[in-house]
Amino acid sequence: MDEFKQLYIKYEKQIYKYLFYLSGDKFIAEELTQETFFQAFKTIHRFKGRSKISTWLFQIAKFTYYSYLKKNKKVEWVTDTDTFENEILNKETPEVIYEKKEESIYVLHALKKLKQPQQEIIILRFYNELSFKEIGEIFNQSDTWARVNFYRAKNKLSSIIYGGEEA
Repeated sequence: MDEFKQLYIKYEKQIYKYLFYLSGDKFIAEELTQETFFQAFKTIHRFKGRSKISTWLFQIAKFTYYSYLKKNKKVEWVTDTDTFENEILNKETPEVIYEKKEESIYVLHALKKLKQPQQEIIILRFYNELSFKEIGEIFNQSDTWARVNFYRAKNKLSSIIYGGEEA
């Protein structure tokens, strides 16, 4: 039990951040983070060690999020700007906070225009700083697949942000 507690302490913030970027809602991210670790606790005996434990947890988080979406088909992605400021931004001058908040919201809205799994690949790479190998393992693909899809997603995101292109 202490080992699982250490696992939770080590990875809870990363999993929460991933789910927060996917859902755009603090409370949903908290709920899904708890559900992720509950599912991990129930199935830890099936973890064979063929991948990193973090990769395994991100896979569980991904499927937990997908299950949530299936059960809540009417859920729309909404950014609570106060939550976003508290969760993402550091306390700086009001001008810097405002600029970062506006940029971050704009990028997140552009990110939501990408299709799956491009959204997740960008989130896992940029925000969670996972390697291409880890991303590939999460999607049961190769690191080359992850690298190619990241490159395509990054280009698509750039064209949405800078070119005003719709996804």
